[in-house]
Amino acid sequence: MTPLTKIEKHAPPAGARVYKLSAPFESTVLDAYRLTSEGSLDDVQHLVLDIAGSGMKPIEGQSIGVLPPGNQPNGKPHKLRLYSIASSRQGEGDDPDRLAICVKRLIEVRPDGGIYNGIASNFLCDLKPGDRLRLTGPVGPTFVLPRNPETNLVLIATGTGIAPFRAFLKYIYSDLENWRGEVMLIFGAKTQKELLYLNDCNSDLMLPRERANYHLLTARSREETRPDGAKLYVQDRVQQSRDRLLTLMKGDETAVYICGLKGMEAGLEPVFAGIAEELGRSWDEWKRELKQQGKWNIEVY
Repeated sequence: MTPLTKIEKHAPPAGARVYKLSAPFESTVLDAYRLTSEGSLDDVQHLVLDIAGSGMKPIEGQSIGVLPPGNQPNGKPHKLRLYSIASSRQGEGDDPDRLAICVKRLIEVRPDGGIYNGIASNFLCDLKPGDRLRLTGPVGPTFVLPRNPETNLVLIATGTGIAPFRAFLKYIYSDLENWRGEVMLIFGAKTQKELLYLNDCNSDLMLPRERANYHLLTARSREETRPDGAKLYVQDRVQQSRDRLLTLMKGDETAVYICGLKGMEAGLEPVFAGIAEELGRSWDEWKRELKQQGKWNIEVY
């Protein structure tokens, strides 16, 4: 088999500043609004942050760190939390001084019946325009776009894992405009109300719909079922797209990006293992090669 060609990826501009935990950047919230439709039990917020004067120059696929105020019970400061950047390098609203993230409010019921409120997520979801917060980063050198606009992209997301792909689409279809590779986006959520950037609150993922090389598939696990009556998840949509994926994966210019809840990759790998088998490959060996070549990219949390 012909050796795989390593994909050259974008990199932050030379001289871009990265803020460390010891000296974060003081930012201000410029805008905040809910991304989940009325009636959804999930509260997901779209936050636009001011990074004017920071020297940051984030690119698509990077993350930003947030330092929640206050201390843990042991007296130490709350831990840093990372969030995928949802805006392109041109900035939110084409303003490089504005950076966007999306955050789901974490509220969990513990086995003993107690309630756990996520420190960082609740802090962020309660913010209003004018409020201040401390940022670190941006970080993340690998979950970024290929430089070659001929590259085919397979983007698979669940929940807030859609954030970096919103940035991808904005860059390749609006900022860059000459992306010629095929783009397949497969997005899973519970219902239409939780399809972030694809509902009545915001429909940015629909903007490239007129592009012939853009294919958008969704999996709404509480509203759609498989032929056998079981709930339909993102891996089922991937399985249904197996023939097209097989064609794409045969080529040397296809990169897969997976982003969302930890464990989602376990449901996806059997599909890709089947593709490997059809190509006469061992999946474990092929996946290792794909990782080395920048063609198998996973960011889960």
